[in-house]
Amino acid sequence: MAGVATMAAERPEEVLRLLREQATLFARLETFADRQRHLVTEDDTRPLLALLADRQKLSTELTRIAGRLAPVRRDWAAFRDSLSPPQKTEADGLVEEAAQRLRRLIESDERDARLLSIRKRVTGDALRATHATGQAMSAYRMRSERAAGAGRLDEAS
Repeated sequence: MAGVATMAAERPEEVLRLLREQATLFARLETFADRQRHLVTEDDTRPLLALLADRQKLSTELTRIAGRLAPVRRDWAAFRDSLSPPQKTEADGLVEEAAQRLRRLIESDERDARLLSIRKRVTGDALRATHATGQAMSAYRMRSERAAGAGRLDEAS
């Protein structure tokens, strides 16, 4: 826990800066989630894939920040106790904001995943129906051709 105390005592502003950066990244992810929802609804694949790549970059940055904040999070109470009252208020607000944004992102992504799953099922059903229709038409053609060919043999005899 000495690392936490050292970080808090020597660099509380560094921790607050990381928490601010984290909150900003979550806000950007929420904006991306709104665009993602629109693209999923419109079934616009190419921009959706580009957006997902951008989201991955933000997620990678969030992972980096989480790693830097890990020592503080392990003993949040000790870190928080070392802050001044205004710093405590800001830190608490940033942590709460990040948690709320993350919760909304997860809910949004779950809705989008359900929609994509339904679309996938509907598309699969349509493909199977198309395949079955094609098979039925082929079978019908084959019977028609056989019947027409059989008629010609009778006439030729």
